[in-house]
Amino acid sequence: FMADGADERLKAWLGGPADVVMSDMAAASCGHKQTDHLRIMALCEAAAWLAFDVLEEGGTFVAKVLAGGAEGELQKLLKQKFTRVLNVKPAASRADSSEKFVVATGFRG
Repeated sequence: FMADGADERLKAWLGGPADVVMSDMAAASCGHKQTDHLRIMALCEAAAWLAFDVLEEGGTFVAKVLAGGAEGELQKLLKQKFTRVLNVKPAASRADSSEKFVVATGFRG
């Protein structure tokens, strides 16, 4: 999804812009919490930039993140492009897990 022209190929395949972009990506864990956090946040930001290129107005972006400090920058970025940005921890997620999801709705284009 990070290759040149991926956004245009995706829109062509879909027949237009996307309603939703969802990312559940995670980099291979190295066991160092801060490094793992930064790696997953880099993937989330890359997915967000793809979403900015392929979402239709009013669209939604959902991404799995790990709490760890750097997720604030992603929040700021998303708040510039979407009308609503929420952090959601599903009930099925383990209580001791730092996993949560950022849900951004109302893409402004």
